[in-house]
Amino acid sequence: MAERHVTATVAIAVLGVFAVYLPINGVAGALNEIAASTGADTAQLQWVSDAYVLPMAAAVLSAGVFGDLHGRRRIFSLGLALTGAGGLVAALAGLLGNGAAMPALWAGQAVSGLGAGLLLPTTLALIAHAVPDPDGRGRYIGLWAAGVAAGLAVGPLLSGGILESGAWGWIFVPASALSFGTLVYGHLRLPESKSPEGRRLDWPGQITAALAMLGLILGAIEGGSRGWTSAWALTSFAVGVLALAAFVVAERRAAAPLMDLRLFTSPGFATAAFASVIALFATVGFTFLISLYLGDVHHYSALEIGVRLFLFAGVSAVANVPVGRLMSRVPPLTLLTAGLALAAAAVFLCTQVGPGTSFLGLAWRLALFGVAVSLMLTSVAVVSVNAAPWNLAGMASATSTALRQFGGALSPAVLGSVYATGLTGDGDPTAAFHTALVGIGGLLAVGFLGCLAVLATGLRHTP
Repeated sequence: MAERHVTATVAIAVLGVFAVYLPINGVAGALNEIAASTGADTAQLQWVSDAYVLPMAAAVLSAGVFGDLHGRRRIFSLGLALTGAGGLVAALAGLLGNGAAMPALWAGQAVSGLGAGLLLPTTLALIAHAVPDPDGRGRYIGLWAAGVAAGLAVGPLLSGGILESGAWGWIFVPASALSFGTLVYGHLRLPESKSPEGRRLDWPGQITAALAMLGLILGAIEGGSRGWTSAWALTSFAVGVLALAAFVVAERRAAAPLMDLRLFTSPGFATAAFASVIALFATVGFTFLISLYLGDVHHYSALEIGVRLFLFAGVSAVANVPVGRLMSRVPPLTLLTAGLALAAAAVFLCTQVGPGTSFLGLAWRLALFGVAVSLMLTSVAVVSVNAAPWNLAGMASATSTALRQFGGALSPAVLGSVYATGLTGDGDPTAAFHTALVGIGGLLAVGFLGCLAVLATGLRHTP
C-alpha cells in the first residue's frame, strides 16, 4: 500500500486516540475543582471517570464487528461525532446548578465514552488493514500508542491551564473540537474498507458483556460507599458474575461470536489479554490516586497537578517512539514483561512518597512509571494483533481494547473505594493513598509473574 496512504491513515488514527484519551487525565486532574464546585462526594467523582470508560469498554467489542460489516471509516466517523457531541454536553454541565451538574456531566461522559468505544478498535483495525505485514506494523502501533500517551500527558496540563481562568466545564471543549476536526479530516482522506464475510452482530454476547462489566464495576463502587457486604454491592457482584457466565455460554454457542474464545488458546494472546486489564488498571488508577493525593495532601491547584501528571504521561508519550522501533528487534512479549516489572517497581517506590517529599523526589518516580506505561501499552497492542490470524485482526484489537478499558473502568471504582474507606477510617489521605498503591503493585507483580511463566514455556519469540 502506498506510503502516503499509510502515513495519512496512521495520522488520522493517532489523532483519533489522542482525542479519546485527552479528557481522561484532564478530568482526573480537575476532580477537586469539580467537587468544590458541585459538592460531589468520592463515589460521585468515581462515576465521572467510569461514566466515560464503562460505555467505552462495552462498545469496543461490537465496534470491530460494526466496522467489518458497515465500513471502518463509517464507524470511525460515528465514534468521532459521538465523542465530540458528548464533550459539548459535559461542557454545558458546568453551567448548570449543583443539583443538575453531575447528572449532565455523567450523561455527556457516557455519550463520549460510547463514541470512544467505537473509535478505539477501529483505529487499530485501520492500521492493521493499511499495514498487513506484522513485522512492519510495530513501528506504526508505537506511534498509535504515542497518541494514547500524548493524550494522557497533555490532558491535565490543558485542563489545569483552563481552570486557572475559567469554569471546569471548559475542560471538555478541546477534545470535542479535536474530534470534530478529525472527523472532517478522516472523511476527506480515509478510504472505506470492510471485511463482512462471516461477520454478524452478536446481541446476546453484547448484552451479557455489558451487564457483566456494569455489575462488577457498580459492585466495586457500592462496596466502597455502602459497605462490601451491603445488598447493593452483593447484588451487583452477583449480576456481574452471572452475566459473565452467560457471556461465555453465549459465545461458545454463537455462529459468529462477538469474541471468539479460540483466540485465548494462543498463549501469546491470552497473556496479552490479561496484561491489557492490568496495564490500564494500573495506569488509570495511578493517575486517579495521584490526582486525589496531590489535591487532598498538598492542596495543589489543577494546573500544579497537571504539571506533575505530565511527568509520567509526557515521558510515556516520548518513550513510545523508540519502544515501537524496538518491536522489530526484541520480542514484544519480552518488552511487555519488562514493562510490568518496571511499573511494579515504580509503584513500590511511590509508596515511599509522603507530605515532605520534594518535587524532584516525586518527579523521577512518575517518570519511571511513564517509561513502564510506554512498554506496556505498545507491546500489549502489538502482541494482541499479531497473535491473531489476519482476518481476525479487528476482533483481536477489539477484544484487547475491551479488556484494557474494562481494567481502566474498574480501576477508579476499586481504588476509589479503597481510598474512600481509608479516609473514613483514620482520615489520613497519605495512608489511604499508600494502601491503594499496594493493590496496584500486587496486581502488576501477578502480571509480571504470569508473563514470566509464558516465557518459560518457550514463547520467547512470540510476535
